[in-house]
Amino acid sequence: MPDRSPMRFTLLCAIQFLLACGLSRAAGHDQTCDRACLHGLMDEYLAALVAHDPSRLATTPGVKFTENTNRMALGDGLWQTIGSLGTFKLYIEDPQTRQAAFYGTVKENGVTALLGVRLKESGRRLEEIETFVVREASGIHGEFGRLIEAEPVWEQSIPRSERRSREAMTQIANRYFEGIVQGNGDIVPFAEDFSRTENGLQTASGSAGASQPAQSQAAQFSSKRFSYIHEITDRRFLLVDPERGLVYAVVMFQHPGNIKTDLFAPARGGGAGAAPSARGGSGTIAPRGFSLASYPNTTQIIELFRISGGKIHRIFAYVSLLPYRQRPGW
Repeated sequence: MPDRSPMRFTLLCAIQFLLACGLSRAAGHDQTCDRACLHGLMDEYLAALVAHDPSRLATTPGVKFTENTNRMALGDGLWQTIGSLGTFKLYIEDPQTRQAAFYGTVKENGVTALLGVRLKESGRRLEEIETFVVREASGIHGEFGRLIEAEPVWEQSIPRSERRSREAMTQIANRYFEGIVQGNGDIVPFAEDFSRTENGLQTASGSAGASQPAQSQAAQFSSKRFSYIHEITDRRFLLVDPERGLVYAVVMFQHPGNIKTDLFAPARGGGAGAAPSARGGSGTIAPRGFSLASYPNTTQIIELFRISGGKIHRIFAYVSLLPYRQRPGW
């Protein structure tokens, strides 16, 4: 005969209730955060940032927060100085890695700055927050005022026949960095319409113009013009979106300052270190590569690739200037 005593029955009910609660919580923790969910988490982060109120965020107990590679308390840094968000907004979501990234502009004490954010969630709580703030006062190149609205192409899906696997897309993006270090443009699958924008400034274009005679980006790489970029270290390929052909990477460009390069030769094409000036002008000061090549420094770059048909069509990047050999903090 089974034991039907009231005490034993009550105990069994209690155990079943606790197990049910535990399973429910586990299911909630493992709940998938899709593209819309990740986009929403980024918007929540940005709203809390502008409100100077990190308590509005749901975070894990061990949440890690950095700004420009430096580990700090959530609520420090830009959290204290931001005034408002600008109109430029570009989102990337990767549900498979539970991450979202953002490019935008902000007003900080009345001055325009560039803001990059990467979030990683766990159970719809933020466990990683990596932020990048590019300020004109640092002397880095760029034309921040040009960033008004993101181009629609970054939101568009590419045809299924042009899509590649996550692994293949990461390898293609990495070949771009290898091409810079090796001074070999032949190993990089540039599309004919390739273009690159850094800090709002176009630094490579597939079309010729009055100030930019036609020369392929591959030829720019092979000219050794960028040999002042001695190493590209800490390459992290963090988000991949095969549907839109996007790869989001964070890397460190190392400039030892003792490598001579033909930076003052007439620019034959747009390229990193070619036509744009150190202040993002028309080239009337010094090519921006010269400023980076003239003393030891590191630039941290958050680089977004658009890849279709196995070729790199566009790159959008934020570049921040850091002390030489600064570690990424991750």
